[in-house]
Amino acid sequence: MARRASDEGQTLSASSSPPTPTPPEHIMRIAVVGAGGVGGFFGGMLARTAGAQVTFIARAGAHHSAIVKDGLRIVSAEHGDFTQSVRVVEDASSVGAVDAVLVCVKEYSLAAVAPTLTPLLHGEADGEPTAVVPLLNGMGAPEVLEAALGARARVLGGLCKVFAWIERPGVIAHKGPSDTAVLFGERSGGEPPRVRALAELFASAGVVCKVAAREEGGITSAMWRKFIGIAAFSAVGAATRATLGEVLAEARTRQLYAALLAEGVAVATAHGVGGLDEYAAAQASRAESLPKASTASLARDVLAGRPSELEAQVGAMVRYAEGKGVAAPAFAALYAALLPQERAAARTDAAAGARAPR
Repeated sequence: MARRASDEGQTLSASSSPPTPTPPEHIMRIAVVGAGGVGGFFGGMLARTAGAQVTFIARAGAHHSAIVKDGLRIVSAEHGDFTQSVRVVEDASSVGAVDAVLVCVKEYSLAAVAPTLTPLLHGEADGEPTAVVPLLNGMGAPEVLEAALGARARVLGGLCKVFAWIERPGVIAHKGPSDTAVLFGERSGGEPPRVRALAELFASAGVVCKVAAREEGGITSAMWRKFIGIAAFSAVGAATRATLGEVLAEARTRQLYAALLAEGVAVATAHGVGGLDEYAAAQASRAESLPKASTASLARDVLAGRPSELEAQVGAMVRYAEGKGVAAPAFAALYAALLPQERAAARTDAAAGARAPR
């Protein structure tokens, strides 16, 4: 059944019915960088369409090995339970040039990953550049990718709305929300053919996809809206170690969440984003409809003692606020409270990496 997402742009309807075969001459070559919740889910959905040839680029480990051995399994209340045989490699050099790259790594890994993606890009004589779509939680990914990849890549702005994670090696669990979607677009507001083709491919795979429209604020405005929501949810979830339902059940933590949303709106407004008068209230209302057991990936990483996206989300919001002289005391307090554990997790991770066999 067709449905619509709630972000800006033109929606392409999605269907949960089996994808319609696409003529071989229209096959789009896609590299998905990262096979975790985001990359695994969206890449897995694309891989079962006849119009896509999908290759995952993922680090070695139990998840990688399970995908090679048994395929990638998606367990979704909305899209069913299916296993897809996919190609997964450890580095981009074995893939060759592709039409589109979905970048789905954690933001703290992006600076190291970005330069390794150059083998995926079309040459300057090959026509339209490779479309590179970051589906990360922060605001800085397009600039990092542009600096690393140069003119051979058409780096878009992008975001997604999804609750998905690695349930066990080789298995991605998808639990919603009902408005799961992908949104991307040229930051200049254009819409080249390859961008439209990728959006149509997502729709044929059963994923609601939107190309951001310039007249509705464009992709940068949409990214800010996503950033406000995820930074607030991540901050309160990581600080309290609580699920969304537990946060909303307590009056004081509910008020803290509302304060974070209001601060995020003030920061985005100072950075030139318009149309946010009702955003905080709408986001708080939307939270009521999400699964009560929901947690942010940042909060899950903090709880597990792993490095997280604290700097890219909560820390970045504090820095954006300071850069414009906007008060953001709730974000600043939670950032300070979470920093010691983040530093400790980074040291532990670095030590483990140094001990790992090469």
